[in-house]
Amino acid sequence: MLLDPPGPRGAPQGMPHWPYVQAVDNALTHRGIPPGTVRVSHHGLERGLTTYITLAWDVSRTSGHGGIRLDWEERQGWYYALTGLNSYDVLLYTVVTALRTPVADPERVADVAEELVRFRRLPDVEHRDEWEGARDVRAAADDFRRSRLGLGPTRLWEDDADSKTTDSGVQVTIDPRTDTYEQAVAALRAAYGYSAQTAGNATCGADVGGPATG
Repeated sequence: MLLDPPGPRGAPQGMPHWPYVQAVDNALTHRGIPPGTVRVSHHGLERGLTTYITLAWDVSRTSGHGGIRLDWEERQGWYYALTGLNSYDVLLYTVVTALRTPVADPERVADVAEELVRFRRLPDVEHRDEWEGARDVRAAADDFRRSRLGLGPTRLWEDDADSKTTDSGVQVTIDPRTDTYEQAVAALRAAYGYSAQTAGNATCGADVGGPATG
């Protein structure tokens, strides 16, 4: 089981997706296949401050002749890599077609990881189950981005039917091949209606090496 990094309980500073990381790690640990390396962080402003996870099993933890890596990005979902004896030798890298929703249920992620670690292949199924905490993780990630731009958190309110809704979302497209850092910052400022201060660059991350237990 992973230990919480520094920060408020349930939402460590700079890592709004930490509850999802822990849920996935717990599911993998219960299957007896904890990853040897866990990387948790977020991309910088040039990629919209999107959060990501990397889970890796080297050849000593798999039944094949190489390692396995699972990558997750909050908007794009899960990808996997087959690696050689050297973890930097990537033989195949592609989307996990078995997981059809970005914030997939941790047990379904464990299903995929177990098939990869034990047999070096994807299961021949499609899972569309979303994790029960997906909405909270998305809201926390949005509040994190707003805080990096000097804005307050998104306010939740109850409508007449006693259901909760959030402010309208913001979508910004940034092409790192053509857009400069300054253009990316300006686009994010404009999208969030913010122009008073210069948004800071984000470089927060956490590494957990060795068995994912604590």
